Amino acid sequence: MLETPSAKLIRPATEADLQTIRRIYNEGIDDRIATLDEAPKTIEEIAEWWAAHGDPFAIMVAEGASGEVIGWASLNAYSHRCAYRGVADLSIYVTRDARGRGVGFELLRNLEKQAKKSAFHKIVLFALASNDHGHRLYQKCGYREVGVFREQGVLEGRPVDVLAMEKLLKPFVLFICRHNTGRSQMAEAFLREAMGDAIEVASAGTIAADAPDPGVVAAMAEIDIDITSARPKLITSVMMARADRTITMGCDVDVSHIDDDWGLPDPKGQPLERVREIREMIRLRTKQLADALRNHVFD
Repeated sequence: MLETPSAKLIRPATEADLQTIRRIYNEGIDDRIATLDEAPKTIEEIAEWWAAHGDPFAIMVAEGASGEVIGWASLNAYSHRCAYRGVADLSIYVTRDARGRGVGFELLRNLEKQAKKSAFHKIVLFALASNDHGHRLYQKCGYREVGVFREQGVLEGRPVDVLAMEKLLKPFVLFICRHNTGRSQMAEAFLREAMGDAIEVASAGTIAADAPDPGVVAAMAEIDIDITSARPKLITSVMMARADRTITMGCDVDVSHIDDDWGLPDPKGQPLERVREIREMIRLRTKQLADALRNHVFD
């Protein structure tokens, strides 16, 4: 269970939540922006839906400040064919009064973690193309637009388009230091080289900078890793929220959560020989991290 700023608590749903889940879902039906369903769901229909959501098809709910359920999200069967057992379909609904407060983002982030634990490697979703709010949420969470099915369904007697999106559930590692010009850039480059497309990796800083440190660029070039085109980035709350592993490099940074600090010296302004030493420290730590990732140490 996770405390969040936008929802007091994200937790697994229980059977006691079904009436509230039904009410929130029926709000989505009534608003005509979230589903092609037009008839409100009965409690019997919701109970049947619930019965189909045993392991690994998680259902999560978000609680508000007073403990009331203000949103829910579920993993659903995409296909009963065994070839698609690693793919889950997504549903997510937030009560009217709580929309625009980050509840959907928190639900989706937690549901993705449950999906990874259940060995899903991909989530797909199908949304009304006119649902701009939902589209922005999915993009914020890293979903890729696959395409639009033209006139895929009928809503209130009119043909409507349906948007298809997907996300591969790769571990996301975030390296952080003050300026994102040295240690974190090297760590990102080494981990990307070690893991390729198997993970997401990024680096960022808490203070704006223009370019990687020249000594770091030179030291990495010696081992045929070109970071001349890398640009320091400022960390965002979305990066922090999405990261499965947040690693600081040895500097005091003000961020909401740190999983590990590597305690490495700053290469800025150091002689090239010293930068090489720091580079090799980082190379060793990223190799150890890559081994842990391959062995699913922090799934």
